[in-house]
Amino acid sequence: MAAAEQHLNEAGTDRPAWCAWVSEADLAVDSGQALLDLGDTARAHQLITEGERLLPAARDKTRGVFLTYQAASYLDLKEPEPAAAAATESLLLARRTGAPRCVSLVEALLPRFQPYARAQGVPELFQLAAA
Repeated sequence: MAAAEQHLNEAGTDRPAWCAWVSEADLAVDSGQALLDLGDTARAHQLITEGERLLPAARDKTRGVFLTYQAASYLDLKEPEPAAAAATESLLLARRTGAPRCVSLVEALLPRFQPYARAQGVPELFQLAAA
C-alpha cells in the first residue's frame, strides 16, 4: 500500500484517467478500509478519520460512506460510543442527501451494535434506524 501511495503521489496531476478522481481523502479512507479488512484496526481508524477530515463539504455522500467505515473501525476496537456517533451521523447525512448506499451500510452495521444496546448513543441509533 505504501508503494501504491508513493506512485500515486509521484504522478501528481498526470494520473491516468482511471485514478484521476482519487484524492488524499479517498486514498486515506480506502487504505484504512483495506487495513480494517486485514485486522489492523488501530491504523485503519486513524486513516479513516484522517480521510473524513480531508473530504470537502461538496462530497457529503462520500462522507457518509467514510463515517460508516469509521463506525466499523470503532466497533472492531470494541468502542461502541464513538461507533454509534459515527453511524448516527452517517445515517442523518444519508437521509439528508438521499444516499441509499449509506443507509444500507449503516443498516448492515446494526447487528454489530446489539451487544452494546445500552451503551451511550446506541439506543438512539436504533430508534433513528427504525424511523
